[in-house]
Amino acid sequence: MKTRSRSNALLVELLIVVLFFMLAATVLMQVFAKARTMGSRARLTAEVTAEAQSMADRLYTAENPEKALADMGFTPDGALWRCEGPGYITTVTLTAAQDGFTRQELTVTDSAGETLLTLPCSRLREVSP
Repeated sequence: MKTRSRSNALLVELLIVVLFFMLAATVLMQVFAKARTMGSRARLTAEVTAEAQSMADRLYTAENPEKALADMGFTPDGALWRCEGPGYITTVTLTAAQDGFTRQELTVTDSAGETLLTLPCSRLREVSP
């Protein structure tokens, strides 16, 4: 009888060990999936930041902001200018202030609508009446 109870105990111990490793594997898979998502988001943010900085520099140096935006592939969308990239949307706001100057701001959002970055790209320009 002793051998039988001992083999049952061994079976239960093996079952507990297998369940523990299955639980650990599940948790590790979730951690790796989250790390991969964070890595791809960081890569997208780095690429978008470099491209947005280039666009902001070009917009800053342009004499005619509307023409520069059209040349960069932006399309007017009401008060905004939009340009869609792979996985993100870049918008530029041109605001005419009361002091007679135009201010510009470049905003990049991801496909979920979350803002990745916002860059001011204003060179205060006099607005012609």
